[in-house]
Amino acid sequence: MNEIKTILEDMYLFKYIGGRHTPEKKFLRKIIIILDKKQRREFIKEYKQIINDGLIIREFKRTKKGMDWHISLNPRKIKEIQEVIK
Repeated sequence: MNEIKTILEDMYLFKYIGGRHTPEKKFLRKIIIILDKKQRREFIKEYKQIINDGLIIREFKRTKKGMDWHISLNPRKIKEIQEVIK
């Protein structure tokens, strides 16, 4: 859960909320590199859970560099995100 908290903190700090999004790989790369195989599986399970809970919005977006998955925080769930962060 500590890695999930780190992702939510970073996204909140850089204000990736609602229409402002970032490539998913960008945020997951720095977390996944430091985890071993078992921790990586747990992290992916928790990450999918917060997407299903609606804390993070995940969309397939077209940019100048091509098409890729992008994530942003759900503006309707900001209070819940702040509770997780603190």
